[in-house]
Amino acid sequence: MNLKSEMTIKVNIDTFVLAEWVSEVGKEIAMLREYVKTGKKSILSVLRKTGALIKHSHRHNLITTAGRTVLARRIAGNTTYTGAINYGLLGMQASPVPANSSTQLGTEVFRKLAASQTFDNNIAYVDFFYTAGDTNGTYTEFGNVIDGTATVNTGQLFSYVATGGWVKSNAQSLFVSCKYTVS
Repeated sequence: MNLKSEMTIKVNIDTFVLAEWVSEVGKEIAMLREYVKTGKKSILSVLRKTGALIKHSHRHNLITTAGRTVLARRIAGNTTYTGAINYGLLGMQASPVPANSSTQLGTEVFRKLAASQTFDNNIAYVDFFYTAGDTNGTYTEFGNVIDGTATVNTGQLFSYVATGGWVKSNAQSLFVSCKYTVS
């Protein structure tokens, strides 16, 4: 009997450009969290009809070696790092190339504390909400870090993705939901 099994972490990043009036604690964000968990497209239809949802995109992300190393250390009892993702990073590098060896974004321009960190069995959800007034621009890269501070390029880079160009104006909010499935 062959019991070979390998642990993997599947990463999905859903990004939602939202109307300025959408609140971090409003029903629209609760609905988006439900969409991320269930995949029910009818939720997005309702949000589009109300004018709350302007644009949605979906990407697969890379877990960096630095991020995987933190997890391995925690499993082995090392408490140097908490293991908790705490900041979401936006960057504007011209042509980002996320790699296993990446330890920071190419050109980080803004970071924000996680809006929500939850789990359901083997799936972790970490969300970031950027208000209309927080920042605006075209973001070509996104990542998140373990044990970061408010200072740019701090923390252990856990995940990193080239976004393809997320555009956010100062009249829009941005909600980024990171779903990590450990199997």
